[in-house]
Amino acid sequence: MMLLYVCLAGVGLVLLIQRRKLYPKPYPGIPYAKAPTAGLIGDVLDLLSAIQESNEVADSMFAVSTRKLGTPISQVIFPRFREPLIIVDDPYEVEDILTRRHSEFDKSPMAVDIFTPMFAHGTLSQFTTPQLKAQKRLWAEAMNTSFLRQAVAPRVHETIQDLVHLWRLKASDQAFNAHDDFMSATLDVIWGALIGETLGTVRQDIRKLQSRRAGDKVQQEKLPRGAFVRPQVAYINETISRNSRTLVPTWSQKLETYTPRYRKFRKTVTEEVTLAMRNAADRFERTDTASCMMDLVLRRRALDAEKAGITMSDPTTDPAILDEMFVILVGGYDSTASTLSWFVRFMETCPAIQSQLRSILQGKFQQLPSVSQIFDTDIPYLDAVCEETFRLAGTSKGNLRQAMVDTEILGYKIPKGAEVLLNMHINASPYPVDDSKRSLSSQTAIAKHGNGFMGAAGQNLNSFEPRRWLEEDLVTGREVFNAYSLPSLAFGGGYRGCFGRKLANIEFRIAVALLILNFEFLELPEEYKTMRACESIFRHPEAPFVRIQPLESIKTPA
Repeated sequence: MMLLYVCLAGVGLVLLIQRRKLYPKPYPGIPYAKAPTAGLIGDVLDLLSAIQESNEVADSMFAVSTRKLGTPISQVIFPRFREPLIIVDDPYEVEDILTRRHSEFDKSPMAVDIFTPMFAHGTLSQFTTPQLKAQKRLWAEAMNTSFLRQAVAPRVHETIQDLVHLWRLKASDQAFNAHDDFMSATLDVIWGALIGETLGTVRQDIRKLQSRRAGDKVQQEKLPRGAFVRPQVAYINETISRNSRTLVPTWSQKLETYTPRYRKFRKTVTEEVTLAMRNAADRFERTDTASCMMDLVLRRRALDAEKAGITMSDPTTDPAILDEMFVILVGGYDSTASTLSWFVRFMETCPAIQSQLRSILQGKFQQLPSVSQIFDTDIPYLDAVCEETFRLAGTSKGNLRQAMVDTEILGYKIPKGAEVLLNMHINASPYPVDDSKRSLSSQTAIAKHGNGFMGAAGQNLNSFEPRRWLEEDLVTGREVFNAYSLPSLAFGGGYRGCFGRKLANIEFRIAVALLILNFEFLELPEEYKTMRACESIFRHPEAPFVRIQPLESIKTPA
């Protein structure tokens, strides 16, 4: 009998040891919300509950970690088969990692894997390698400020005027979905900027609405070239969003590539983009003038080939160019449309700010401003409204990085290979931090520009207040825009920051100026007043509705 007890005790001990091996294993020293011995699945149930409640993945990560603990750094614990995810929730440290610690942190495998099955050769699907650097160099001139101002900004201006026309037709006492129209407008812009051809999505919407208003039967007109883009890009956007929420996003994405719907997307887009690339190649042979991004890419390829003493290969067969175009299309239209949707909601909820912005713009412009007037006129309050929208919108909430070496964040040991989620949404006061624990580069930056969270700029961060970005020039006494009032994280930063940041800024500034001069954004019915967000690839308002009153005080130049 004693032998039986000994055997049973031995078996029990073995089972206990094996069970302990199944418990999640957190990184030592870094705070976490739930003890690993509390369960085998770590924070998963809490995380799923938060996602269900908020409809946001990134925000839920912060909710179950740093926000729950009230600390600037934490970790989300997963079952043993997956390493914990370190969460960094301090704006200055996030800025430092993104902009000044490239050798220590690169793109995370989790972020790369979600795009690789669909766009294997795009920059979003690559770590920082010589191949990536060559690809970024190929596209670098496409984001040259001079080129964007001369070639792309007029397209933006024209498209926003089309949007104004559409909204004047829609204006009534009834609210309507602004996000849908912004998606059409930004798609028109990114297609024209990328390919150099007119998509005409907004104009098609105008014609359809005019026909319905006139009681005419909508004619089956020939769709403009590229009109296929909207449903195709919408499909890929929704697919990536859906698959990224699964337990195995990489496999979900991979399986999607075998579906008939994905094959249709790839075939349709490839054929149309290839045709546009051929047109750009023909244009490149005839003229030196660059009218779109593709013109500049072809020029750079030609120069590189000439320098190498080889014949330039056919760009239409280059998968890196094709995949990068897909990435720009998907990211370029959805992100700006989402941010504009937040802007009109902020204007509706802040009528005094809306009125002040309009008054300032009307004082600067006697008629509808041109591109050059919008950018060459010093309007600090307009700068501040744009920057405040980027800050509070949180269109891109989180950024994933991986530690490439053993390092530290805020005094905590971060092992090589650990994945880190950075909070880029500044909508609440930062948690207390011992500044001596910051990296030297972070301390230097704060010493140079000051800690904005200690002053007026850092107050009421959950409110829309453009004046936090304004200050008095001590020499002239004039009000000026201070881009360093707070960290600017909306577009990421550094070498792996948002490729389209300059284009987005141009697009956004033009849209804000023209929309505010043409419309008053009225109070919405109660059912549309929620400021909850909906997260797909980017974060947009759950209720992106507007109710508008057209204004006649601004004249269109003859």
